[in-house]
Amino acid sequence: MFDISLPEFLVVCGSVLLIALLLTEILDWTQLFAPLDCQHSPVFIFGYADHNGPHTWKLSYPESGGSSQSPVNIVTRSACVVQPSEPLKWRGYSIQPVSMTMANDGNNVLVCAFWTRSSRPSIQGGPLNGCYDFYSMMFHWGPSDVEGSEHTLDYVRYPMELQMIHVKRGFNSPLDAIVLGAKDGVMIISFFFQITNVENPYLDHIVTNLWRVSQPGAKAYIPPFPLEWMFPPFEKNYYTYNGSLTQPPCSEIVTWIIQPEPIAISSSQVAKFRKLCSLDGPILLNSRPVQKLNDRSIYLHE
Repeated sequence: MFDISLPEFLVVCGSVLLIALLLTEILDWTQLFAPLDCQHSPVFIFGYADHNGPHTWKLSYPESGGSSQSPVNIVTRSACVVQPSEPLKWRGYSIQPVSMTMANDGNNVLVCAFWTRSSRPSIQGGPLNGCYDFYSMMFHWGPSDVEGSEHTLDYVRYPMELQMIHVKRGFNSPLDAIVLGAKDGVMIISFFFQITNVENPYLDHIVTNLWRVSQPGAKAYIPPFPLEWMFPPFEKNYYTYNGSLTQPPCSEIVTWIIQPEPIAISSSQVAKFRKLCSLDGPILLNSRPVQKLNDRSIYLHE
């Protein structure tokens, strides 16, 4: 069919194989597909309305009734002060990803990205036993500017909370850690948002593209940006505790790191998140109520 000699054919095959090997080395393929795989609502069905909200989750997800659930209220004066042997070590958060995707999973807006294998963001040190790779970020908000965060600080609720989800190296996704029951398989860094009179320009790539994912199941590529645009990396002065995912199945596999210094955001920027829709209508609230601390300790890493 093709007028090509055997030596030429072997050269072509060798070239294709070489390109494939180079791509495998350059790209982390588990992250390449992360923008599509990081949606967990199709796997775990839940919502925040009266008929499927947090008070109903125990019926389908028994672990949500466990003794180490999240979020919690952080009482600052009761936190156990510790001096970690090493500070948090951030790697790759200043590097712009190759691509970035935003998705509406029906309950939240998720932002995922992929990098070259050598520059994938990770964090270790502090309370962490191992290295954790960035997986996705999600936001939680409420119906007004005086509520929306999942965690509270001295019973103060902030208008929004950003959760940076990481998975322990060796796992491809939080689902892997859930299936294997890895007690330290996921690490989530939480940031509060505080309302200011001026818009935060570092949120523009997300806020100005929310309209593109207004409907549940919608996905869109957005201009990529370094993760440290969202927040300044920190080494100390943060809270940590052991808890759970705040969405079903609420598996108790999470090491939480809470940064008490809030990020600036304007009221008009927050309002754009409330225009996102679920199958039940506009997502005005997607925060789980505070859970009992029980016999757990909260630590302040100075």
